[in-house]
Amino acid sequence: MSNNRILELRKKNNYTLADVAKVLGVGTNTISRYETGKREPKIETWDKLAMFFQVPTSYLMGLSNDINGWDEWAKNTGYSVEQIKNEIKRLIDTNRLDASSDVQHQISQAVQSLDGSSYSTTQGVRQELVFQLNNLISKVNDAFLEPQKETQNKSILNTIHYPHQSLKIRKDMDEKAYNAMIDVLTNAKNEIGQITINQKYL
Repeated sequence: MSNNRILELRKKNNYTLADVAKVLGVGTNTISRYETGKREPKIETWDKLAMFFQVPTSYLMGLSNDINGWDEWAKNTGYSVEQIKNEIKRLIDTNRLDASSDVQHQISQAVQSLDGSSYSTTQGVRQELVFQLNNLISKVNDAFLEPQKETQNKSILNTIHYPHQSLKIRKDMDEKAYNAMIDVLTNAKNEIGQITINQKYL
């Protein structure tokens, strides 16, 4: 059953044996043997084939009949299929997602949105801003502070949160300006992170 799916999907997508063989870097005989069940692909090969055909590996192997991978996404993310579908609908309805885009892309975008790691929700915007401000703080530190030598006694938390207490300012950089920049960025990060979001927008 599992091997027939390779053949089924190859024909459905109008691919030749040579097309599939090229992706895997093998001969057409190998693909033919996969399709007839005379040879079993390694798990990495199953994954490559699944990516090529844009289906879940479990579907290609015949372990699932879910060609779009809804159950797999739900299992791996902790969100129900209904939650993911509702989020896709919301993203499409608010013109944040193209309804004609690939289903896997739609699911991926919905999961990111549900995770709050995209600009498609108020919470996502807040988290992304905090993340970007942390990046800016890190860049300012890299520009102003001398590289720290590894020592067993230094506290990592102290270095991250209070770098001016454990690291030295470079001789060619203005310490006063550094402290002012860090204070502004840190305050902005803290204030944005504490912005209250109405429950109905979470």
